[in-house]
Amino acid sequence: MKISKEKQLPLKEKAYMLIKEKIVTCEWMPGSDISEAQIAEELGIGRTPVREAILRLSQDKFITIYPRKGMIVSPISAKDIHEVFQIRDMVEPYMAKLACRNMSLEYLLNLKEKFENIKLDLGKPIDIRYFDLDLEFHKYIVESGNNQHLIRFVNEIYDLDFRIRVMSTLEIDDIERRSRPEHFEIIDALIARDEVKIERTIRKHLSNAREAALMKIY
Repeated sequence: MKISKEKQLPLKEKAYMLIKEKIVTCEWMPGSDISEAQIAEELGIGRTPVREAILRLSQDKFITIYPRKGMIVSPISAKDIHEVFQIRDMVEPYMAKLACRNMSLEYLLNLKEKFENIKLDLGKPIDIRYFDLDLEFHKYIVESGNNQHLIRFVNEIYDLDFRIRVMSTLEIDDIERRSRPEHFEIIDALIARDEVKIERTIRKHLSNAREAALMKIY
């Protein structure tokens, strides 16, 4: 997940975006201890803008602060997972069926090719581009419905969802066996504009992704 790092941003905004990226991409894993001094040194940003960013991230539920004790990257709970997938299960199948005729066939074919071309090697970290592409695809489904209020709401959900994706899909075998084939099935259903298959493949994918995430919690 690439987050803007424009030099023109105020320092507190830059600190917020940089810290959020490390949390959302699970470079800082859920439950990890962090400190204001450590963050300021790692990012090369003064402690005042870092402190302001931390307070904002705490309000956004990305960081949990324990007064006089310290702070951690907010854990992801089973409740978080259930709620995120409950929302996605209500939104994505409906929007995909509604908007499938507005979707670009060229874009969908290109997306499928991108999924095919990302190489994953056993024993190496999963290429973050896979998660970026995964997020791009699911956002595209919602954005194709052209409901700006829903898009803004779902984008907030996808920040937590991205953390869940990275945390729960840490094994290449899971991508090759489950995640990538399921994306191909959804794309093929969208290309065919088969509403029954669209709903079935998306719900199957979301159900399996939810179970994979919950297995990392328990």
